[in-house]
Amino acid sequence: MFKNNRWRAGLLASLVSFSGAGAQNLQPIDPLQRPRTGAGSASFSVSAGYAPDLRQTPEGLTSNVSGGLGLSASYNVTERFVVTASTGIGGARTETLNGDTVDAASRLNWNGLDVGAQYTFEGRYAPALGLDVSLPVAGGGWAVTGSASASVLRDPVILDGTLAATWRPEGAASVSAGAGVSFVVNEAVTLRTDAVQSLTFGTLTVPSTTLGLGGAYKIDEQNSLQARTTLNVTGGRTTTGLSVTYLYRP
Repeated sequence: MFKNNRWRAGLLASLVSFSGAGAQNLQPIDPLQRPRTGAGSASFSVSAGYAPDLRQTPEGLTSNVSGGLGLSASYNVTERFVVTASTGIGGARTETLNGDTVDAASRLNWNGLDVGAQYTFEGRYAPALGLDVSLPVAGGGWAVTGSASASVLRDPVILDGTLAATWRPEGAASVSAGAGVSFVVNEAVTLRTDAVQSLTFGTLTVPSTTLGLGGAYKIDEQNSLQARTTLNVTGGRTTTGLSVTYLYRP
């Protein structure tokens, strides 16, 4: 049970960071051009997420509530090359009802530190290659993720897709493919829906499907808010999640 709680907290930290394949950062933009950032520009974000779960287990009826807080920063070394860093904490509380007895347990953990880089090439489809490394600073092992993505702008719609693979020296490898559609309502509001299909390889190959729906609102040139809700199905188990992100560009 505790192991499952820790996994859920780590999953939530990934959810609120908006960094999964096919779940690229929502940014309200001008409908007639791609968002561009110059060399030396930076952005910072704070995300909070919530994921409830109620299911029947061999121990009894189990309620699990997970929450997470994520921090991330990015810096454009050049107009096309960006480096990133992110971290977060996750917590979960589980209550199990077995007859007249209620067993409760809580857990709080740091999800470590991720560093990454992405280079976007010139071209109509803005192809990009990315590399993300999870550092073993929070009791976990190394994890290296490589990704390739592309997007196309068809005013007022933006289509994008991502392929990613993760390798862990002491764990199961995984691959994922995602696709998303963003609709630019106006210069301040963007709506988005996306889907991600993942496979984790090991003794048993476990498929996972995540559907996301969200939106972003640009308060001004420096500040914006993002919100996203997800529905995830993993190995026949369904969970939901909600996250909110504040983005600041100095």
